[in-house]
Amino acid sequence: MGHLEEDGSELEEFKPCSDEFILIGGFDGSSWLLGLDSYSPSQDLMETLTSMRAVRQYASVGRLNGELYIVGGATDGAWYNTVESYNPLTKQWTSRPSLKQRKGSLASVSLEDKIFAIGGGDGVDCFSEVEIFDLNAGRWIPVQPMLNKRFAAAAAEINGMLYVAGGYNGKEYLKSVERCDQREHTWTRLESMTTKRGSHSLVVLNEKLYALGGYDGDKMVATVEVFDPRAGSWMVAESMNSSRAYFGAVAMGDAIYVIGGLDNDNQVLDTVECFRESHGWQVGYSNAIGKRCFLSAVVI
Repeated sequence: MGHLEEDGSELEEFKPCSDEFILIGGFDGSSWLLGLDSYSPSQDLMETLTSMRAVRQYASVGRLNGELYIVGGATDGAWYNTVESYNPLTKQWTSRPSLKQRKGSLASVSLEDKIFAIGGGDGVDCFSEVEIFDLNAGRWIPVQPMLNKRFAAAAAEINGMLYVAGGYNGKEYLKSVERCDQREHTWTRLESMTTKRGSHSLVVLNEKLYALGGYDGDKMVATVEVFDPRAGSWMVAESMNSSRAYFGAVAMGDAIYVIGGLDNDNQVLDTVECFRESHGWQVGYSNAIGKRCFLSAVVI
């Protein structure tokens, strides 16, 4: 049954297709995008949803209570602490409590009905700070900071554990990885990746972490590494077909999708790559999406 509007009429329930995910913002090579779009890779079809209220460069995206949260970011060098959420049922945007710090290029992870805003920076300083938004508290709460400052890091969650990999500490790009146990509110250093990475992605497939692409301080890379928490170690996996950073990535079902990004010629990519363990990486061109980088991608 759908939800009810204030006038008592039934609101149609939002039911994404089985292979559909959301693309948020980005840059197409000439302008920054306000778009919030639903994309089906199997059909190469994109549906435009309600646009963001304003352009947010270098923002982060998380999920909480069925809504998308757009966190921080910048426009023309002005950094934000503002947060807003999008409800796919009502197609409405709502202003949410602001972060404690103005920041962008932070990592966001949803865990136990909370959103974690991790690291980031403000164009001058890189941060190790971590903030949590809890709907019950109605505000952002500072918690134990990371062991390292990390700008443009990537983060993911497996079985209640929070993992953060790579990023830039203000001096160099990092290959280090750390894990947070929220029950003890402590950070632990794990085995490092083989490659330094920033502006990359970290996704979970079959309870393993996949570190994808990114910028190593010298060039964009296509390399992929896989971390199995049970073994506690990283393994080099099959590389993507294209070197890329500043792309969107999601894991959905038995597949990982990588969308757009920038290559080593600073060209905005219009390719979508798909990885399955039994098939490796397969590349296709998306007429629906076109060229897009600096975007976020998330499964609802």
